[in-house]
Amino acid sequence: MNVYWHYLQIVCTFLALQYVNTLSHLPKSGKCPETKYHDWDYLVFSQRWPITACLLWEEKKEGNACDMPPAMATWNVHGIWPTKTGMEGPFCCPSAIHFDPTQLQPFLTDLNNNWTNIEGGTKEYSFWRHEWEKHGTCASVSPFLNSIQNYFRQGLEWNKQYKLSNILEQSKIVAGTSGYSPGQIFDAVKSVIKVKPTIQCEVDHKTKESMISEIRICFNKSLEPIDCDHSDSVTSGAAITNCDLNKPVMYFSEMPSTDMSYEVDYIDDGFRQHFEEQMYYLQVYKFLKFIIWFTT
Repeated sequence: MNVYWHYLQIVCTFLALQYVNTLSHLPKSGKCPETKYHDWDYLVFSQRWPITACLLWEEKKEGNACDMPPAMATWNVHGIWPTKTGMEGPFCCPSAIHFDPTQLQPFLTDLNNNWTNIEGGTKEYSFWRHEWEKHGTCASVSPFLNSIQNYFRQGLEWNKQYKLSNILEQSKIVAGTSGYSPGQIFDAVKSVIKVKPTIQCEVDHKTKESMISEIRICFNKSLEPIDCDHSDSVTSGAAITNCDLNKPVMYFSEMPSTDMSYEVDYIDDGFRQHFEEQMYYLQVYKFLKFIIWFTT
């Protein structure tokens, strides 16, 4: 019997260590979930609507302010994201190319105007650093995106080539106070670019209004437009979108008046990370306590 309990203690200790090791490798809030490989199938080029992006930033934390682009009501680059079909990522791939802000100097004005760091109060190059480290490192295996300059120049080039304001206007969809159906927006873009885009919305959790957030166009590895992956959609309709098909999508031309509340389900990043770390240690403590009780 003593031998049995001895081996049982060894097994339980091993399981406890494995459990702790698994928890320690879970991605913490605010940290990039690193991918050890560059395996992806296509690129997602995402443009965001600055007004919605600003509303989200202001609601994320009290005191946040926005640095808007000179043309506030113009679609702005968010990023170029290598994507594996049916999945998110890869992210933060191993790369010998480390972010170097001096590489952006030749086209810095263009970046400030069209790939704007809307999140005011953050470091000057933080947004572009984030996009490169999370997505650019994975895209760098492409001969078209194999340097910091090539990656960011490509985003700026696509922004000029796919002027979403002009594309939407061709279907009489213009920024203002009127709402449009997700299908209208999807069809308007598809009719011009000839492939299926993805339409992204954010919801005001108090007024329940749906707001246009991003429009994404997908490309193959030869940088040719292709249909976006329908698995990105949370609806069963023809449009690839996360928007509620039963609600109009607001396409604001300016920041709504301050008496309107735009609440977003965000928790302060610092508090959330602290909470998750405390929960991690609590789970470890409970598990070890159980092992001690079980083996004594």
